[in-house]
Amino acid sequence: MAEIKIEKKKPIWPWILLGLIILAVIVYFVIADNGDDDDDFNEDENTEQVATPMETEEEEDTETARWEDDNLSGDESVSKYLTHIGDREKMGIDHEYSSEALIYLINALENRSEEANIDTEIEIQELKDDVRDIKEDPQELTHANTINDVGGKIVDLMEKMQEEKFPDISRDVQEVRTALESIEPSIPTLDQKDAVNSFYKEAGDVVQNMKMS
Repeated sequence: MAEIKIEKKKPIWPWILLGLIILAVIVYFVIADNGDDDDDFNEDENTEQVATPMETEEEEDTETARWEDDNLSGDESVSKYLTHIGDREKMGIDHEYSSEALIYLINALENRSEEANIDTEIEIQELKDDVRDIKEDPQELTHANTINDVGGKIVDLMEKMQEEKFPDISRDVQEVRTALESIEPSIPTLDQKDAVNSFYKEAGDVVQNMKMS
């Protein structure tokens, strides 16, 4: 009688283990790929967040350019100031008019003092700091007390320059102070445009007349 051989079944667990390993490898690469996508998204998001500081730097560069009038003569910077205050309708739109008028006036005084060889570095820097504070908070110009404060320092500087090098314009400087005193500190600037513009006009006459003979 022939012997019947019974073949033992091969164990199935090695195949299960191999399948689990392959599945684990697939899952690993899928997760890693998603991680890269998240990183790309975060990089894009960070780039967008950086845009605001870059815009701020551009604004600061523009602001710095307004102050850097070293290449302008005294007459040119005075002309720039007079052109600005000549457009009085701007004052009815916003307070940018006044802050820019102060910047151009300070530039004109700085250039005139350099031409006359008058040391005004401390006074000019203080005025620039004051106007930068106004630019950071435009509402500071809602009431005329800010123009009064900065204007007082401007007139003091004019008097210093007048006494040192321009004896013939003492009356002009006094008229600037008188115009400044007519501005009511507690009243909004837009409610007394004539008084504010009178101050700017009288100041323009002074920087025009600050010429070395």
